[in-house]
Amino acid sequence: MTVAATLRPLLDADELDLSLAAGDPDTAFRAVRHAERAGDRPWLQPGDLRLTEAAFTLPRPHLDTLFDPLPAAILYFRTPQRRGEPSGLQQRCDEHGVTLLVASPSTAPERVEALALRELLRSAADGLGALASAQRYLLVALAGAKPERDLLDRLNRLTGVSLALVTPWGEVTARAGNRVGRAGQLDVASLPDGRMRLAGKDALVTRIVAQGRLRGVLIAFDAEESDLPLIELVRSLLLSSALQRSAEAQHDRERKGALLAEWLAGPQAAPLLAPRLNDAGLPTEGRYLVAVCEAGPRHRLGRAAAARERSLLERLREAGEEYFLALGYGVLSESRAEHCLWVFGGGAPEAQAEGLLRALHGAAGEHERSALRLGLSLPREDLTGVADAYHQAVLALQSVAGTGGLAWFDEFDPVYWVLKQQPPGNLATLRDRLVGPVKAADDHGKLWRTLTAYLRSPSDLGALAAELHIHVNTLRYRLKRIEELVAAPLDRPETLAKLYVAQQIDAMLERSGGDA
Repeated sequence: MTVAATLRPLLDADELDLSLAAGDPDTAFRAVRHAERAGDRPWLQPGDLRLTEAAFTLPRPHLDTLFDPLPAAILYFRTPQRRGEPSGLQQRCDEHGVTLLVASPSTAPERVEALALRELLRSAADGLGALASAQRYLLVALAGAKPERDLLDRLNRLTGVSLALVTPWGEVTARAGNRVGRAGQLDVASLPDGRMRLAGKDALVTRIVAQGRLRGVLIAFDAEESDLPLIELVRSLLLSSALQRSAEAQHDRERKGALLAEWLAGPQAAPLLAPRLNDAGLPTEGRYLVAVCEAGPRHRLGRAAAARERSLLERLREAGEEYFLALGYGVLSESRAEHCLWVFGGGAPEAQAEGLLRALHGAAGEHERSALRLGLSLPREDLTGVADAYHQAVLALQSVAGTGGLAWFDEFDPVYWVLKQQPPGNLATLRDRLVGPVKAADDHGKLWRTLTAYLRSPSDLGALAAELHIHVNTLRYRLKRIEELVAAPLDRPETLAKLYVAQQIDAMLERSGGDA
């Protein structure tokens, strides 16, 4: 049964103050969606009443959620700053046969949405019993031992749609149907909401995001429009389940965080803590690692920015803990002022670095992922060595470039450790003495990029020129120019050593936000 309401009751409602700018006041709509709301994008369909609060501009973006797919009607909300009706929007609606309503600046979108949904419910009264029955059938799955798997199985029985639930780090935790394929090989954290082709099949991707963190991605293969209401319902149930688990884990996380802080503060008393560590799920026999994550270079922050960073660190901490627990690893975690950390053990802990970084990327926003830095200690077996392992992880993290990534302590450059003992002012003075003329004569950074690449690979000029996308003669000219500026030949080991130290100082100052 097709459920639809019309626009006329909305236009007749004096409290909404809506006006008809184009089209038919008796236009029927089947759903209410927000064009700019990310969570609504997978569910946009022909027949929607689509709400928009954004300024209408031309040309339209390639992915135009306002008109693709074409809605039955658009409701444009004016603001005190945008009181007029955009002529381009009215013309586009006329061209496509879309009804256009305009709301006054005093009209709240929430009130319009509530009244539109009420009209839809009235028109759907005869079908609500069937929907309630389907909901009860699906809700039974949440009481089972494996709710996600049971929920997808039940949805598959109702619709025939093949489904996969994938973690942010790429592990398929539940699947149903025979069309799933190798969903776990996808970089799901970067997939947007909506319809697309995946592994040669039509797929509907919907991201399950709660409290600013990606909890998973639900992928439905070859879904028909008639399947979308139940898929959306299952996505909501998965979201509710994730929020419930998060709330239940919060108290346990705080208790374990206090235990970790006590362990780090008094590692020599670790044997006395062993029973409590075991009770917290961390094996006290076998190897463990410490991982430390920082959300980009440290800068002076205002209160609002500092609050956002604390919130991000807490999301990262929770995501990392969820990752280890999902794989059966014991873990303790803690958030500190500048980073979050995990101590984890069981199985082969050193094999989890890349997966952990993917999980953290899934918890971060699109613009935050590139700055995430992860440092890992060497494996330890003695419980008294946890503070030393923590410092190893911190040093490894500090050696990661500002562009993000991960580093192990055994890959740590000892030159970095020596330089780290000096104040930034001394480092800047030393760098300027060694390579100041090069940087001063290098307006566009070409000489510095050439020197950095040469220090990394000085033996093959042909390969180096190809890497820099220049002719080998241009490379030789630049190297000769660098020799003139530093007043020393590049083929002498002591010259290369000094220039390497200068390059490391420059990178350190850039990462720390100091004088670069």
